[in-house]
Amino acid sequence: MPTIQDELLAGRCNGILLPLSAMKNDADWGVGDFGCLEEWVGFFASLGAKFVQILPLQETAPNETCPYSALSAFAVDPVYACIPQVDDIAASPAAQEYIKNIQGEIAVWHNSPKALIRTIKQAKLKALWFGYQYFLTQEQAWDTPRAKAFEAYCSANRHWLRGYSVFRALKEFFKWQSWTQWPEDLKNAHPQAVDGFEAQYREYVQFFSYVQWVLDRQLRRAKSFACAKGVYLFGDIPFGTNLDSAEVWAERQNYRIDYEVGAPADQFSQGGQRWGLPAYDWPYQHAHGLDLWKRKIRRATELYDIFRLDHLVGFYRTYVFGPGDDKGAFDIEGEQNQIDRGYHFLRMVLDVCSGRLPVGEDLGVIPNYVRRMLVDLRIPGYKVLRWEREDNGYYREPRNYPVASLATTSTHDTETVRGWWESMPQYERANIWEMISAQKTDGYIPFTLEVQCAILRRVLTSGSALTLFSWQDIIGTLDRVNVPGVVDDTNWTYRSDVTPAQAWERYRPQLEAYRELLKQTGRSAC
Repeated sequence: MPTIQDELLAGRCNGILLPLSAMKNDADWGVGDFGCLEEWVGFFASLGAKFVQILPLQETAPNETCPYSALSAFAVDPVYACIPQVDDIAASPAAQEYIKNIQGEIAVWHNSPKALIRTIKQAKLKALWFGYQYFLTQEQAWDTPRAKAFEAYCSANRHWLRGYSVFRALKEFFKWQSWTQWPEDLKNAHPQAVDGFEAQYREYVQFFSYVQWVLDRQLRRAKSFACAKGVYLFGDIPFGTNLDSAEVWAERQNYRIDYEVGAPADQFSQGGQRWGLPAYDWPYQHAHGLDLWKRKIRRATELYDIFRLDHLVGFYRTYVFGPGDDKGAFDIEGEQNQIDRGYHFLRMVLDVCSGRLPVGEDLGVIPNYVRRMLVDLRIPGYKVLRWEREDNGYYREPRNYPVASLATTSTHDTETVRGWWESMPQYERANIWEMISAQKTDGYIPFTLEVQCAILRRVLTSGSALTLFSWQDIIGTLDRVNVPGVVDDTNWTYRSDVTPAQAWERYRPQLEAYRELLKQTGRSAC
């Protein structure tokens, strides 16, 4: 039977990128949730999309909105819980009273142009706590089928769930103080101290397992809905986790916590970039069969059909800064050593992912051997139209992109197509318009629906088996998801201005053009 990888690489399709947090429906609390996901999947399927990219779902700390700096590599963020779908909340008088009392706040959050993630997450956790109390007294106390289902979930996911739940309870107990400042025995995750804390606060620790169970059930429901619509979910595995995360705390042997991951100096950053993430101890990980990463990949296959491997080059060689270093260095020297490490890792990914499709994020300064290996292993890498150039500086012909690649107009870290088009120098616009349209101009070409469609068409007619557009590139807006290097409340708080039901009214010309383009280029899944 053909795998998802076989199916997608043998055909021609298109997907849509919209972070789950940005999805909007009539019932959400101000952040996209798994109920929203079902609506948007159905809507995108009606347009002809084959997959939907939702970006990482990992839980972040209260003051963090970037999912690439998560407090767990495995746990889903509670902010994505669809509260009306939680049976225990629906049955709990206390939960219903609480929700009734905050209807005014929910309306404000829902109508906000930005996702107020921290505030909404706290409100959802409180509603989930009331639901959990009902579950304890009406389900677990009576050992009902739902109680047995929860117990089975905890048992099946113990390898990450138990450590995460204890860590999450400890974070609350110590008022979100870093684990590096906890009492010595808990700081170092001594089994006796951890067991003692869990025994003393068992009900509270179990609450965080309960929340993950609720989220798991909702995501599986959304995934089943997507499957019925013929749509694949495209998720993400961040390269690293925050120093202040469950895995770094509980499985420190996998990390070099005094080393920091970053990137070498380039034209944008003379001293290189520091990402604030602890480096992996790759010799230890390879000596232990890449166990941590095998678990991450298996987790990704539970959640998604397609998954993006963030910072792919880091699996070959990681740029790290040592203690007190102003200048970093790669953690492994010698091209063949780097090739061997990367191949061993990617071979493991393909062996573990059970026919799902990994996609390698190979953007930036990437050695040629990385992209050659991706083609050989049938792992799509990225082809971003604006960055694909020949050595002479001319834009590369998209029809020559390799089949095993994903062609796109933008990423969550760039301007949208409209923002890029309107901000580029006029001479550059003349150059790329010549590639897109085969017409020489002076570059004075305003962004119109006609120009937008010409750009999208050029990507859709590329040689890549997979193509991808952000929702903003389809509707022609300027809204960005993230501006790298900027830390403020505009990043990772983008929210769609319409629900699926409203989209046709506001963006009909753009949606009709997109749907027709998919049909004309043989990429429609309808």
